[in-house]
Amino acid sequence: MMRLGRFLAALLALAVLALLGGQLRVIGVQGRPIVAWAWQDAQVRFTNSVTGRPVVINFDLRRKFGHFQMITDPDTEGYYTGGEYHINDRLSGEQERTLNYCSVVGMQLRIGEQQWNIKESCLTARLLWPPG
Repeated sequence: MMRLGRFLAALLALAVLALLGGQLRVIGVQGRPIVAWAWQDAQVRFTNSVTGRPVVINFDLRRKFGHFQMITDPDTEGYYTGGEYHINDRLSGEQERTLNYCSVVGMQLRIGEQQWNIKESCLTARLLWPPG
């Protein structure tokens, strides 16, 4: 009877681990691993160095980095698109494993409650787990 109890406890622990493992994200931010959950939201904030206007890029962690949405003014959106298309129409379907952004005026990355300030440099965030 004791063995059955241990077996069931181990089986339950494995089931919980498998369930949470599917929701767990390990992200390399500037080369350092951090842990996040698939349901957390994330964003990058910076000031466009040409237009001088703020840009916010929201995204989620459901599968890869995805469901991007840029919030900015029409002139800054035009700077990125040449006025040829609406940027969020293109961004919404993007799925990426790596983010690379550079800014001479700095930027902020927020994943859930964790935040990083990157000054006069480039940001690299790479999805390490789950693989593929």
